Amino acid sequence: WRAPNFDWVGSRADVSQMNPSVLLRRSFCWRLPSFTKHCFRYKHHGAIAVTTEILGEKYKVAKLTMNHPPVNSFDIPLVASLTNHLEDLQLFGKCDGIIITSSVPRTFSAGLDLKELHGVTAEHLRKFWRHVQDLWLCLYSSRVPTVAAINGHCLAAGTIIAAACDYRVAAEGDYGVGVTAAKVGIVAPGWFLLMLTHLMGQRRTELALQQGLLFKPEEAQRAGLLDKVCKSERLHEEALAALEPFLTVSQLSRATMKLSLRGDLIDRFVRSRTEDEDKFVGFVMQDSVQKSLGDYIQKLKSRKH
Repeated sequence: WRAPNFDWVGSRADVSQMNPSVLLRRSFCWRLPSFTKHCFRYKHHGAIAVTTEILGEKYKVAKLTMNHPPVNSFDIPLVASLTNHLEDLQLFGKCDGIIITSSVPRTFSAGLDLKELHGVTAEHLRKFWRHVQDLWLCLYSSRVPTVAAINGHCLAAGTIIAAACDYRVAAEGDYGVGVTAAKVGIVAPGWFLLMLTHLMGQRRTELALQQGLLFKPEEAQRAGLLDKVCKSERLHEEALAALEPFLTVSQLSRATMKLSLRGDLIDRFVRSRTEDEDKFVGFVMQDSVQKSLGDYIQKLKSRKH
């Protein structure tokens, strides 16, 4: 598969003539155009803590911990910082595997920060959505294996990020996992719908999205959205255990097959990302959608009081 409109780190050869194994041997990593233009200044954003540890006396694992209270809502600084850290870890070979988790109690992420969508200009919406696109693409196409360690509420874009990882392990608890876009009044992007369909199947995805369903962790596991549910105190240990089988095989073989399996969706995305951006901005800028967002934000504010 080819990935047009990217600047490639390493070889400058025509990537359309390379297969994934050749690209992997040349240690490729993408430089996302909008990311490199806007995100470098968020590199040290305090909402992401990076720690490393050794697994099995051999493998270096990086843990990216989101800490953006109250609910790890994805605003531009958080999205850009997470993308930047993911790219740095891959580009410079700083780790063998990545765990993404949260330090906010009982919350992985509540999704997009609605203030980035409501009462803003179309240009701001475009900038914000490009950052979201870049984060998903960087994570979904990562040649380093990734595990989402979900400690609590995982809603909307939080589910998008978790689903883009190679494995999802969640703590037991009374919280929801799923996409509530229909309840908020916005739409999930087409590339996410396809990714979710790959995990849950067509019928379950249709019902979940149209009804804005939230699953309890055990229900999400049965639906295929999660891979494992464990005791909350064992979440980190289980995430490490889930990552290890990805590390003990040939990394060239593993990553090549991963990109082959995900290549069609990646290719479809990069070819249509401008169209996706136009659709998103056009939809959100509608007066009726802006009103729905405003009403929902006020509803959330009233709950706090």
